[in-house]
Amino acid sequence: MDQFIEVSTKNFQQFTLLYQEVFNAPPWSDGWTILAATERLGSFAAMPTFRGLGIFRHEQAIGLVLGWGERWTNGWLFHIKEMCVHVDYQHQGVGKKLMREFERSLAQQGFTGITLQTRQQAPARIFYEALGYKPRSLLTLSRPLQAIE
Repeated sequence: MDQFIEVSTKNFQQFTLLYQEVFNAPPWSDGWTILAATERLGSFAAMPTFRGLGIFRHEQAIGLVLGWGERWTNGWLFHIKEMCVHVDYQHQGVGKKLMREFERSLAQQGFTGITLQTRQQAPARIFYEALGYKPRSLLTLSRPLQAIE
């Protein structure tokens, strides 16, 4: 039986191993350590408008979705920063179940929309589009920083 658990500053560590395993596996192969994953999730959980939802099966964390709210002109938008499902449970409806429950919860809290980013060619894009998410004409720019002397 699946159990949903609200993620908070008190329990986010329950999801660090899941996060590390999923994002170190293909297609991402990121190279996360437990320390780095803990710091990342902890920094998210500390945000004032943080929200997160985990899903457990047989007392094992198998899925996670989290992010934070951002005020916009017509209400509060939610930005999903991370979403993952354990590789053993992918393509079984767990991700869809988790996302739908999270969307219901956000709507009940008064959020008016959701945004997220994923790689153009990532399998995640197909997953999100199947749930009704549509590409927007936004461009993400980045720049590495170096120490300035």
